[in-house]
Amino acid sequence: MKWVLSVATVLLPLVLASAAWFVITKPWFCSGICCLHVTSCPVPSLHGTFQPQYKPVVDTLQRSLAQGWDLGASLFVAVDGETVVDVAGGYKDAQKTEPYDESTVNVIFSAGKVIEAIAMAILVDNELVDLNAPVAKYWKEFSNKGGVTIQDMLSHRSGSATLFEETPSVEILKDPKTRDEFLASQKFQLPRGTVAYRAWGSALYSDAISRRVDPKGRSLSRLVQEEVFDQLGETFFCPPLTEERTVHFSQLHDIPLATMLLGFLPQLFMPRLYAKILDKGHPLLINPLERPLFRSAILDKDSILNKPTIPDAGSGTASYNNHSSYLAYEMMSSNCISNARAIGKAFDAFMKGRIVREETLNAFLAPFPSAFDNFLLLNVTYTTGGFGVSTRADSSALFEGLLLPENATCYGWGGVGGSLILHCIVDGHTITVSYVMNSLSPKMVCDRGSKLVHEAIKVMQKQ
Repeated sequence: MKWVLSVATVLLPLVLASAAWFVITKPWFCSGICCLHVTSCPVPSLHGTFQPQYKPVVDTLQRSLAQGWDLGASLFVAVDGETVVDVAGGYKDAQKTEPYDESTVNVIFSAGKVIEAIAMAILVDNELVDLNAPVAKYWKEFSNKGGVTIQDMLSHRSGSATLFEETPSVEILKDPKTRDEFLASQKFQLPRGTVAYRAWGSALYSDAISRRVDPKGRSLSRLVQEEVFDQLGETFFCPPLTEERTVHFSQLHDIPLATMLLGFLPQLFMPRLYAKILDKGHPLLINPLERPLFRSAILDKDSILNKPTIPDAGSGTASYNNHSSYLAYEMMSSNCISNARAIGKAFDAFMKGRIVREETLNAFLAPFPSAFDNFLLLNVTYTTGGFGVSTRADSSALFEGLLLPENATCYGWGGVGGSLILHCIVDGHTITVSYVMNSLSPKMVCDRGSKLVHEAIKVMQKQ
């Protein structure tokens, strides 16, 4: 009997360690034998079209879907204004019974800030708003904010960071009048000029401005839907959801809880150990530059990250947006719904000067010097319009994996969980890449999307 106990004493820790290693390293949505041997994963079919030379880009997405890093996703690539990739594949549900196709849409989180900027550029281009004017010029109740300008709001320098003195109720946010009254009453948490990312409800402010200056009194989402997406024949809308709109809607899916507990959170305290356990390109491996944000949010109750903001933001799961409260009111910067083709075509048209005049476009693309962001807790280069900027010499941690070539500059942004939309200028050519998915990484960086951008640029340079 003693020898049995001795063997068990030796084997049990090994078995537990092996089980933990398996949970940590396996793809999030793999199934069956595929979890053990990724080469045995069935390759899912993709819906859509692509030019043959861009097959390596499509293969990268297809491999991610097959192995289970992605559950359902769409990908759009345009080079010099021509669509070269427009595909979607995978599943809407974790049981893998409902196909995710080219008509599927889901919440795109902060990738919507790119669309918010386009909408505000339209207002500026029509001379309804001046970037350098105080917000109070258009919204008199805003006069207690110390002269904050439209440019301050868009470029993450207003001091708002979408943090409040108290958390508003969903009922307040659902009604534009009570929402505007609440926003105007709230004292900004940081001094004007402080660089701090407007994480959640930045478009709540932009929407209030749009309704006041647009001759038709349109909300920001209604304006951009009519002026941009309807013209492109594409789908983009913001909550609340209607029965008609839910037909093609996909809910979002978190990674397994066991993976979070064993593979993600311990990295904040044992980064060297996990750097040895996880491959360098593993989607769960935390970038050292994003570690301070997670540590601050979890360990520091007085952190700016733990100030009151929108309802449910601190619920602990990325897919809280599936809850009716998050989808009950319009917030273009965080909860609007679309797919890669729609937002990619819109951003490509914008960057090509087909939506606003060159003067307005240049104003929105003018960069500020790289600066420390007091919300994200890392250095970021923002433009006047609020886009992030990445070059080879200054590639934000948010776009880990871009590995940009020389003479490349990328504009755009990504959302929590991994959605991404970028327009890059490389050796005199332009490339727009957008990626929207329903499986949410807990990380801040857009690593899966960045790999697709990197592969697309590589192919483009060979043509």
